[in-house]
Amino acid sequence: MKPNPIAPILTSFLVALAIPHRLATAAEAPVALGSAANFGVLAGSTVTSVGNTIVNSDLGLWPGTSVSGFPPGKVTGTMHITDPAAQAAQGDLTIAYNDAAARSTAPVSVANNIGGQTLAPGLYRSSSSLAISSGDLTLDGQGNPNAVFIFQIASTLVTTSGRQVILIGGAQSANVFWQVGSSATIGTTSGMKGNILALTSISIQTGATLDGRALAQNGAVTLDNNAITGSSATGGGGGPVASTNVFVTAVSPITLNPQTGLFEQTVGLANNSANTVTAVRLLIQALPADVQVYNASGSTNGTPFVQYNLPLAPEATVHFLIEYYRTNRLAIPQPTFVVQDTTATSVTATGAAFAIDRFVQLGNRFLIEFTAIPGGRYAVQYSSDMTNWLTADPIITAPANRVQWYDDGPPKTESAPTSTASRFYRVFALP
Repeated sequence: MKPNPIAPILTSFLVALAIPHRLATAAEAPVALGSAANFGVLAGSTVTSVGNTIVNSDLGLWPGTSVSGFPPGKVTGTMHITDPAAQAAQGDLTIAYNDAAARSTAPVSVANNIGGQTLAPGLYRSSSSLAISSGDLTLDGQGNPNAVFIFQIASTLVTTSGRQVILIGGAQSANVFWQVGSSATIGTTSGMKGNILALTSISIQTGATLDGRALAQNGAVTLDNNAITGSSATGGGGGPVASTNVFVTAVSPITLNPQTGLFEQTVGLANNSANTVTAVRLLIQALPADVQVYNASGSTNGTPFVQYNLPLAPEATVHFLIEYYRTNRLAIPQPTFVVQDTTATSVTATGAAFAIDRFVQLGNRFLIEFTAIPGGRYAVQYSSDMTNWLTADPIITAPANRVQWYDDGPPKTESAPTSTASRFYRVFALP
């Protein structure tokens, strides 16, 4: 069926601002966390939580005895309160903290505010406090998933409200270490990455997420409706296996689209290898519990992913539009992305294609609407010539008797539709 536009074509461009990298000159080994690596939260005096905090790992306290807020907060691992496991973890944390603080190979001096910068792997040293406040901080692994970032901070670490730490170029949360000489404060709805090793206390404010660990030696860890994904930052090579071919190269801010009611962001991927990758999967980690990846292809071990089912040639790039749904419309912290090589999924359409009830062009995306059986599974296929058809991803499970589906390009389809004559659609019911 050919599109029947009701709105003029609106063309949008994603503008990438080139920010020079601050280069560290020598590779660092990761900081060994020992048994502290088992904990998403570890404190010395108290652990307090407000709201529906989720700690996807163990929670520990030693020598203090007071933990509050669980429930309604949830710990998916084990709570170790003033027991030998917590005591041993605090001992290993002290060793790890001293190791991070003693690193001295070719440090790069940083001061005050590092927001808005893009940093390469290495050792960074601040002689006073450090903030991420004037913009988001990007850490670029430069194609090395084992790249290590160590920040030595003499005093406090503060991220202001909504600030994000973004990982690109294969950088992993497991290999980011923040050695904080006093206390750390992660601002409301911030998206923090890495292992926070604080001498005193850690405060993670309302709605912020931490893809990593909050490890405080002497003071408290204070939580407020947060998601702590300690299991995704293992400090020792665990977690999903990242691609050595394809890397995230750019991440846009997360913004609300008033046309669809969904939050959106664009994630750029590049194949930096000499190999053609058959298909690409992008895992989306460290999201708040009430955020749904609306265009998810599926999930693995509870982590949603989107999948691009077409080959990515050497030096080729592709930009994914990720859609998120959050009922309360609060800002969504920046998640962590892990790229994986995979194989294309195949779908066999059954029976005859049935009619699309409504077909509309909305700017640079197309909307189709069709009648469905609630709970039924449907495949949308698209073509530029009505002869060669490709299946969009993901497969749709109908939530009601009417389904609205948007084509806005990868990862759903091979490219964004560009004109009213560029794309045709049909729908099949699946078993």
